[in-house]
Amino acid sequence: MENADIKIGDRVRSFDFAVGDYGRDLRGWSAAYVEGEVIGFVEVEGCQRYQIRVDRSVFRGYADSKRVGRVVTPPVNGTPTYTGVTDFVEKV
Repeated sequence: MENADIKIGDRVRSFDFAVGDYGRDLRGWSAAYVEGEVIGFVEVEGCQRYQIRVDRSVFRGYADSKRVGRVVTPPVNGTPTYTGVTDFVEKV
């Protein structure tokens, strides 16, 4: 399974708090994201999600090693939520 634009093997950035254009800073206090490789897709509670092996993590504009080496599972872009449609993950 793969998303139309993002597939297994792609390098991506997943923003922690992105809503529209808010929260997509790469530097400064509001920068919060992880980067890594898409290693698969998984369904969690009826929601299709990316599986991203993290090799870079940034929180409040600073490198943060807490999530490096872990797998995170943000919703696949286009998933409806109460705040709109997700688009938190982008190719790097």
